[in-house]
Amino acid sequence: MSRQKKMQFNVTDEEYETLKQYAEEKNLSMAEILRDYIKTLSKKALR
Repeated sequence: MSRQKKMQFNVTDEEYETLKQYAEEKNLSMAEILRDYIKTLSKKALR
């Protein structure tokens, strides 16, 4: 699936570091972590 939309938003230093550390632990990019989370939201919405 081609990604055609871009999102940009602000986070606190603490939020950024939390996401960064989590992504490093999972060996994924921060973007992948957020995209995976969004996928869980769409599944919940279909119920």
